[in-house]
Amino acid sequence: MVESISSITIRSLYISSVASFSAFIIAILISLWLSKSKRRMDMLSPILEALVGIPTTVIGLLVYMLLCPRGPLGFFKLLYTPYAIMLGEFFVALPTATSYMARHFYNVRENVKELVLSLGSSNEKFITVLILRELVPILLSSYLIAFSRTIGELGVALIAGGGIEGYTNVLTTAIALQTSLGNYEYAIWIGIILITITLLIVVVVKLLGEYVLWK
Repeated sequence: MVESISSITIRSLYISSVASFSAFIIAILISLWLSKSKRRMDMLSPILEALVGIPTTVIGLLVYMLLCPRGPLGFFKLLYTPYAIMLGEFFVALPTATSYMARHFYNVRENVKELVLSLGSSNEKFITVLILRELVPILLSSYLIAFSRTIGELGVALIAGGGIEGYTNVLTTAIALQTSLGNYEYAIWIGIILITITLLIVVVVKLLGEYVLWK
């Protein structure tokens, strides 16, 4: 029996949301750390940009090697589970979100730091809060990019998740599976849902960004 589109969609949203939000939080911390030093930015930014281009199939293979029974994390028995997909999608989203945020963080920090110093303070926590407030639209866009990257990837979901119906089957693996079985109409419907989700998220995040700017 073919799994319902609704269950596949809910599973995809859950897995991608957890993976992208985790990557988003870590990306903020890395970006704040990078923004404190021009040397760090100049040295590590090209590396992050290069990591963005790594195919998701390669990341899926690396996660598979980590989680397979003979791998260093094999004792967790996470291979072919939703958690394996989350882990892989985390690594897919992290360089994307970080490379997008880091340069903005650095540029804003320079302006904010001058302002804080002119007020007779040098409190790092205060500077961090001001940076985050100034970059709310960038943060929203960064999460959008991370989520879109995770929900639309296939390599990790297929290699580390296995596309198991009712368990690890997500929108992208369902499209691949149904196409291979010749169920083109079903695959097209799943593709339409995937595109619709991505477009809705883009619209919502852009509206939120504009609202924050005008507020």
